[in-house]
Amino acid sequence: MAIRRLSYRLVQEPDTGAVRPIPAERREPEQEQIREFSAAVERIIGAGSELSYSLLPDGGRLLCAALPGQRVEALHLGADTPGPGPAWPIDAWRSAAWEPDAGQTLAAGFVESELPVSEAHFDRERLVRFARTHADRVAPFLTDVRRLFDDPAGRQIVLVEEDPETVAHWIALACASLPEAYVPALTFTTWTTDPHGAPHQIIGTGPAAGLDRTDDATVTYLYRVHDGTGGPQSPPAASDAWAQLTAERWISGNPPRPTPGAAAHADDAFALLPLISGGKGAGAGAEAGREGAAGAPSGADLAGLGGDCLRAVFEDLTRSVARGEADSRTLDALGRLCRDLAGEQAQAARPLALALVKHHLDAPRARDALPDLTAFEGLPLGEEGWRQLRAEYGDRADDALRRRLRGPIPTWTEPLRLALAVGADGGPGLAEAMDRLASSLLRPDRRDCAHAVRVLEEVGHPPLTHQVLSLILVDFTDRKLDRLRELACSPQGDWLRRHIDDAPPAFRYAEAAARWSGPPDHLRGAELFERLTELVPGRRIKDVTTLRLLWHIVWRNTPPDRAEQPWIARTCTPRLIVEADLGRRITGWLSDPDRCDPELVAFARDMRDDGLLGAFERHTADLLVTAQDLADGRLGVDRFSLKRLEELFRRVAPKSPVLRQGIGERTGRALARANPLDVWDPHGLRLLFTAGPELLGTYRAYFLDEGTRDRLSRELPHQPAEVAAYFHVWRPRHRHGVSDDWRRTAAELLDEVLAPVLAHLDDHHLGRVATVFQRKGQDLREGQDLQEWTAWRHRIKQRDE
Repeated sequence: MAIRRLSYRLVQEPDTGAVRPIPAERREPEQEQIREFSAAVERIIGAGSELSYSLLPDGGRLLCAALPGQRVEALHLGADTPGPGPAWPIDAWRSAAWEPDAGQTLAAGFVESELPVSEAHFDRERLVRFARTHADRVAPFLTDVRRLFDDPAGRQIVLVEEDPETVAHWIALACASLPEAYVPALTFTTWTTDPHGAPHQIIGTGPAAGLDRTDDATVTYLYRVHDGTGGPQSPPAASDAWAQLTAERWISGNPPRPTPGAAAHADDAFALLPLISGGKGAGAGAEAGREGAAGAPSGADLAGLGGDCLRAVFEDLTRSVARGEADSRTLDALGRLCRDLAGEQAQAARPLALALVKHHLDAPRARDALPDLTAFEGLPLGEEGWRQLRAEYGDRADDALRRRLRGPIPTWTEPLRLALAVGADGGPGLAEAMDRLASSLLRPDRRDCAHAVRVLEEVGHPPLTHQVLSLILVDFTDRKLDRLRELACSPQGDWLRRHIDDAPPAFRYAEAAARWSGPPDHLRGAELFERLTELVPGRRIKDVTTLRLLWHIVWRNTPPDRAEQPWIARTCTPRLIVEADLGRRITGWLSDPDRCDPELVAFARDMRDDGLLGAFERHTADLLVTAQDLADGRLGVDRFSLKRLEELFRRVAPKSPVLRQGIGERTGRALARANPLDVWDPHGLRLLFTAGPELLGTYRAYFLDEGTRDRLSRELPHQPAEVAAYFHVWRPRHRHGVSDDWRRTAAELLDEVLAPVLAHLDDHHLGRVATVFQRKGQDLREGQDLQEWTAWRHRIKQRDE
C-alpha cells in the first residue's frame, strides 16, 4: 500500500512558451519515480486541467490540482491502496493538506484524517439544493454516468458550464449517487481548455473551449455533451430507471444512500430497491446487517414518480426477480411494497407482483413441496395477471388438489391454498373439494365435520368459506336445515357463529334458534318464532322462502299450538302462509279462531283452493267466505246462493262460538239487507226458521234500528210486493222445523216494523198486496198468505183503535 504526495511548480519554456510542471524539490532516491509521475502530471496539466482524477496503467490513481501561485499538487495512490471514501476525489482539492508546508509522503497505515480531504464541502444539503436548481438535467446526466460503467469504451461526458465550480457540483452529485465501489473508477477533470486531449470520463470545460458543439458528429457520436450555457448538446439517452429514481431522490430532498462495499454484479450495484426504500435500511453496524440494505419500502417512497419512469422502475425490479437475483429479504420487501400501492402505482407494479407469485410457485418445485402462499396474498396482480396464473398454474394446482382429495380431509389445506392462490376457480378439483367440505359440515355427528372446519380455518380464505356454506343451500331440504341446526348446536357451532355475518340467512336463523332454544332462554314455539323474526330485514317476514325456513326451524312437521295459530297468521299474513303451503298447519285457526276478522276470511278464501284440505275445513272455509260475500254484496242473495248457503249450514256445524257468531252475523246481515222477494225463496226461509241466536240477533237488530224503520215506513207504502214478501217471511208459523227463536223474532218484526206501515196503505195499495199474495200462492200452490194477511190487518187495526 503506497501513498505519495508530489509538489510541482509551473515553468514556461523560453523557446516555445509552453507551461510545464517541474518537481518543486528533488530527492535522489526517488528521482525515477518522480520522473514517472511527473510525466503523467505533465500530460494532465498540459491539457489545462484544474482538478483531475485519473487512473494509471498499473492500477494506481493520480489526483492533480492546479493551485494558486503556479503550484501543482499531486497525490498518488498505489493499486493496492484503498481510497478514503466516495466523496474524496472531488472534495480533496479544498483541503488544507495542499498547503506548501504539508508533508510530501503519507506512510503506510494512514488514517483518513491524514489525507487531503476537506470537511465535506459537498454535503448532501448542498447537493440537494444544486439538484433542485438543475432538476431537468439531473436524470439525463446520471443516465450517462451509469452508461460509463455499462460500456467502459463508450463516449466521454463533456460538461459545458460557466465555471469549474458548477462542474465540481455535477461530479460531486455523480460520486454521491454511484455505488461506492464505482466511485474510485470514475475519472474526471473539473476544467480543461482542451477537451479533446483529456482522457477522463467526465470532462469539465467552458463555452470558449476548443470543442465544436455545432458539429453533429461531436455531440451525437464522439461525446455525450451536457451544456449548461444554452448551447447545442447531445440528444437525451434512453431513460434509465436507476437514474430517474436517483434524480427524484435528490430533487425530493431524500438523497439516496448507496450501499457500501463492492457488489457481486453490476445489476446488484445499481439495484433500485435501496433507492425506493429511501435508504431506510442502510443503517450502521449490526442493526443494518439484521435489517438488510433494502429496508421496508412503501408506496410513499415512490412519490413523484409516474408514467414511463414509474413503469421503468418496476420493470427493472421485475427483471431482478425473474432472473432469481433477489434474496429472501429483498423478495419480502418487494412484496410489502406491492401491497402498499394503490392507483397508478399499483397498476405499474402488476408485472412485479406476477413475478413474485411465479417465483413462489416455482421455487418449491425441486423439493416437490407446496409454496407458502401467504407471501403473496394481497399483491396487485390485476385481471391479466390472474389470467396468466390460471393459464400457467391453474390446471397444475387443481390436479394437485384432486390427487390430495384421495387422502383424509386434514391433508387438503395446502393444496386448497395453492388452488385458490392461482385462481383455479371452476376447476373440478376445487369444485369437488367444496362439495365434500359442505357435505362434511352437515354431519356434525362425525369426525369429518370437525376436520372440515379445521381445514377452512387453516386455509383462512373467507370467499371459500362463504362458497362452501352456500353449497349447503343447493337443493336445500328440510333435512339439511335440521342438520344445519345440529351443526349450530355442536362443538363446531362456535366456528359457524364466527362466520355468520358472511353466511346465507338460513345459517343465521339456524344458529340463533339453536342458541335461543338452550339456556338461559329456552324459547319454544311462537316465542322462538317471534325472536327469529327480529333477524329478518324490516323485522317482518315478506317472502315464502324465509317463512318456510323459520317455520321448519321452530315447528318442523308439527303444527303450532292452537292458541298460537292466530298470532302466527297475523304476523306472517295469511296469504303468505298459504303461498308457502303451510295453511294446513294452522287450520285450527279456521275452525277455532280468536276473532272472526277480515284476515281470517282472507285465509279461508285462499284455503278453499287447497286440494289437500280436509272436507270439514274446506266446507267451513266455504261457509265463512260465502257468508262474507253475501254480506258484502259480492255475491247476490238469490235462489242459488241461498241453496248453497243452506247446504253448507247442513254440512258444517261450527263448534267455535267465535266462528258461529261471525258466520251468523254475516248471514243475518246479508238476509236482512236483501230484497225480501229473494228471501221468500224456500231456502232462505229455512235458513231463518232454523237459525241460531247469532244470525237472528243481527237480523233482528237490523230491522229494529230506528233508521231502518223510518226508511221502511217511507218506502214500503209504495212497494206492495215488498210488503207482501215481508209478511210472508215474518207471518206466524207453527209447523215442525220452525224454531221458537224465529217465531219470537218474526212476531216482533211484524209488530214493530211492518205494522206501522199499514197506516200508510190505501185501498189501492192494499189491493196490490192482495194481488201479490194471489199470484205467489198460485206459483207456490199456497193460499194461506192472503187469508192470514187479512186477519192480521184486522187484528192490528183493532189493536190500534
